[in-house]
Amino acid sequence: MLTTLQNQDPTDPEDVSEMTTQLATFEQLELAENNNALLSDLSESLLTLQGVIDNSAAQSYLGTDVVAVGDTAPLEDGEAEWYFVLDDDASNVSIEITDEDGNVVYETTVTGAEGANNFTWDGVTDGGSTLSSGTYTLSVEATDSDGNSVDSEILMTGVVSAIDLTGDEAVLYVNGVDIAISDVQGTQTVS
Repeated sequence: MLTTLQNQDPTDPEDVSEMTTQLATFEQLELAENNNALLSDLSESLLTLQGVIDNSAAQSYLGTDVVAVGDTAPLEDGEAEWYFVLDDDASNVSIEITDEDGNVVYETTVTGAEGANNFTWDGVTDGGSTLSSGTYTLSVEATDSDGNSVDSEILMTGVVSAIDLTGDEAVLYVNGVDIAISDVQGTQTVS
């Protein structure tokens, strides 16, 4: 537009309405750029606020007994506890517990109802010896009365003793086991 003004023929000046339209267009473009910058700043502020809220939520779990997706649980004071959630009733639920090295230390077969089923292990192996404290892993394979496979999910429980807020997602430390905050399914009353 400035080039047009500088090079216009004085005997044939530019149309004022066309120049006004161009000025309005430039002003709208500048306003749009300013709005984009403000929206970008607002978006960054909202992300920061969301991080603060997420960190506050994670910190609220400290000292709380949580139930979370996970097959590894600590054996403490002679007890390890899990839940296995079944999509349907199961007449045969094969349970296997392995130690930190992957060695099978305990096997049993139980029945299970659709929904959450509690399983508590006393730390005694199939051979009758009592294992020391540590982390153990539960695996479950379930079938119904017709021998069809029943889908399951394993949940572990424990008290949140520490929180790591340094990554993209908060990590809760539950009796020596790392749990992503997104894996927390609920809380329990600490007895």
